[in-house]
Amino acid sequence: MHVRTSVMKISDAALRNNAAAIRARIPGKVKLMCVVKADAYGHGSVPAARDMLQAGADAFAVAIVEEAAVLRNAGIDVPILILGGAGADSLREAVALDVSQAVYTTGALDVLQAEAARLGRRAKAHLKIDTGMSRIGVRGEEPLCALLSHWKRCCPDVEMEGIFTHFCVAESDPAFTDEQNARFAHALEIVRAAGFQPIAHAAATSAMLNPAYQYDMVRAGIGLYGTLVPELEGKLRYAQTLCAKPIRMETIHKGDTVGYGRTFTARRDSRIITVPIGYGDGYPRILSNKADVLVCGKRAPIVGNVCMDMLMADVTDIPEANADSEVVLMGAQGSQRIAPDELAELAGTIPYEIMLGFSPRVRTVREDEAVRE
Repeated sequence: MHVRTSVMKISDAALRNNAAAIRARIPGKVKLMCVVKADAYGHGSVPAARDMLQAGADAFAVAIVEEAAVLRNAGIDVPILILGGAGADSLREAVALDVSQAVYTTGALDVLQAEAARLGRRAKAHLKIDTGMSRIGVRGEEPLCALLSHWKRCCPDVEMEGIFTHFCVAESDPAFTDEQNARFAHALEIVRAAGFQPIAHAAATSAMLNPAYQYDMVRAGIGLYGTLVPELEGKLRYAQTLCAKPIRMETIHKGDTVGYGRTFTARRDSRIITVPIGYGDGYPRILSNKADVLVCGKRAPIVGNVCMDMLMADVTDIPEANADSEVVLMGAQGSQRIAPDELAELAGTIPYEIMLGFSPRVRTVREDEAVRE
């Protein structure tokens, strides 16, 4: 049953376009790993992965083993890397799914080895190097050498498929990023000198077009979803459109207030629409009295506090607006666009959080299904 008008439209054509645009800017010898964690940043991991495969993806990255299982169960059989740390049960499941696991401890290697031996198959892993993120990974030459020695002696059934790091300020601090890169290059030398030949990767979206950081593979993330790649400005497309229909349109008088807390007072007689979406759907309450919506191709300011299930907007200056007018809360309408970047700036956060923050109450509708292979 689908009766609520609040929907998130996902453009598969935009996702294919973005992956193809990124693939075209990366040398042919460099593999493209597409990051589809967190349900592909709110875009649907399985259909997004299929779109990206059509556009040239070589591999995928997720955060947890459950996300890898979703892709495998959908028949996606290309390499998949689990980027995050994992407990023993997750490590064993990764072996069963034939996906690679980020590793940085001998304990994790031992679990992978034991499960590989039990199943009579090889496990796969990517060695994570901490070059300055201070999150997960092997840090320092001595611990790295000790882990490599253990790997060679005790874990013959665990293949070092890859080695990687994560830059933490690639978009804002080139000097520190260069320092991280030098640390990674040194670690890679040690690993190869020890006899391992992994695929090396370091760059995510912010650094992926810099030849110095490309190595054997890059990990495209947020750029796949339309943002944060200045070099591809005008070539990437946002894939999400959040929209609804008004459930009320009413004229209030000058001096009347709107919403909980009475945070908006009308300075004139005003036409107010009520839209059936709120912070319970993932639309940030902090955007109260800050953000706009689009109605009839024009901007209408949100007025009053965003409620759990509804928000209000002022359409006084849009006389053609009516109860059947589509309201776009994020996306394009006519010549206007409200991008996740705009909402993120107003909310004091990042586009990632906006894109993937909407709840299952918002029904997803995929566009361009007819052109899917």
